[in-house]
Amino acid sequence: MNEWEQCKKRFPNRTSLTTDETSQISIFFSDHFAATDKGQRFLFAYFEDIILWSTDPKYSWRYLEDNKLISEELLTAKYLDKEYIIDLQTIKGTGQYEGKEVKYSTTRNCWTYLNNRAVHFHRTSASETPDSPTDNDTVRVEEILERTNTTVSSAIQKLQAISRPASPAVQASTSHTHPTQASLLPTPPVSKGKGSAPVPP
Repeated sequence: MNEWEQCKKRFPNRTSLTTDETSQISIFFSDHFAATDKGQRFLFAYFEDIILWSTDPKYSWRYLEDNKLISEELLTAKYLDKEYIIDLQTIKGTGQYEGKEVKYSTTRNCWTYLNNRAVHFHRTSASETPDSPTDNDTVRVEEILERTNTTVSSAIQKLQAISRPASPAVQASTSHTHPTQASLLPTPPVSKGKGSAPVPP
């Protein structure tokens, strides 16, 4: 039995949190409960193998192990790209990016807009953050597009060369009919009007 299970066992009369208390639970807390001991209400939360407690989470959370206050940095450490977020609400995981409301998705581990589309941050240099799998995918897609573009351009050039008519100089030298032979052929009469065409002699 882990420490969190032992903590829950110590308080068999656990209760749910009020709406006000729930609004102070970090999106990164994997479990929580409230309990009363000697007339005092306590809140407990489980955060990455750490047990925290508070009598009023609006003011502070403490480590159960040594009663020391937790730092704001502990609660913000899991937010990726937090430096781009304005008005970061640490507990709720909300803020703004480029004037739009965003929220942190703990399941996708990224910031999303309210329509659940991922936020793509504009980084000023490649050295700011390490390459992510998405960056590698982008590079691979760009390489594939470049190769495809080269292949298609080459194919178009070959097709254009095949479909171009030969130049007039080439046509004249390869012609099998001579102009004099063409003029010796009789021209069929053209019918003008209702009469029948004359029979050739």
